[in-house]
Amino acid sequence: MVVRTENGAVSLLVDEIGDVLEMDSDACELPPSNLPAAAGKLICGVYKLEDRLMLELDLDQAEELAVG
Repeated sequence: MVVRTENGAVSLLVDEIGDVLEMDSDACELPPSNLPAAAGKLICGVYKLEDRLMLELDLDQAEELAVG
């Protein structure tokens, strides 16, 4: 998957792309405090779906780790 950031295009290796969902930003919650530290830096939000959670990736942090 390729995303555009302020610094240009970044490619992400993903296992699978499922449904594409448009989420209401008001439904976003803070990541749980029990996330491992490394994951906590990469997850900026959580959305509760009917049968699972959808995690929002912090692209700036992911890019910083990849370049860093």
